[in-house]
Amino acid sequence: GPYCVGQTIALTATGGGTYSWSGPNAFTSTSATPTIAGATAAMGGVYTVTVTSAAGCTSTATTSVTVNPLPTPTAANTGPYCVGGTISLTSTGGGTYSWSGPSAFTSTLQNPTRSPATVAMSGTYTVTVTSAAGCTATATTSVTVNPLPTPTAANTGPYCAGSTISLTATGGGTYSWSGPNAFTSTSATPTIAGSTTAMSGVYTVTVTVSGCTATATTSVTVNP
Repeated sequence: GPYCVGQTIALTATGGGTYSWSGPNAFTSTSATPTIAGATAAMGGVYTVTVTSAAGCTSTATTSVTVNPLPTPTAANTGPYCVGGTISLTSTGGGTYSWSGPSAFTSTLQNPTRSPATVAMSGTYTVTVTSAAGCTATATTSVTVNPLPTPTAANTGPYCAGSTISLTATGGGTYSWSGPNAFTSTSATPTIAGSTTAMSGVYTVTVTVSGCTATATTSVTVNP
């Protein structure tokens, strides 16, 4: 020892003859080198061995066993994330930290970051926490990196003044249009009746899917 919870305690005695061990948690053994699997904190303490010679004479010796608790780590992240964002991992548990994860990720920081995020960085991240006593335990957190949408924007122009402008967007999710003359819309296919030349210009649509956004533009011409 010292040992960590869950390890195997290994006791050793010398002196010849026969052996009789006693110790915490009602432990007994007649082996010279007994082992105790699955150590618990309750198994810590003084172990005594009584050695009896062939002539029937006895003597005792003691050894003190320490069983240290395992750390209790936690692991978390601030996701889900979008491609291009920054993955932020957090952990607790004290001691030292060792992270591993998808795409060959490793870190010895308690709270590492990873950027720019890609879809390949999605998956399970594991942190191994080692206490000051050398005992280890692990915790995991699942990271999701969503792809950006791939929007398109188009119109059916050019138009003549007074006609109806017809805009079209694709990409899924939700839509947010902006354009000349303070135009806004949340429709995928908005229209603008009674067009004027002031409505000419670039119209931008922002598409949002799973919290991730991307934009596309289309140029509208309204002729007098």
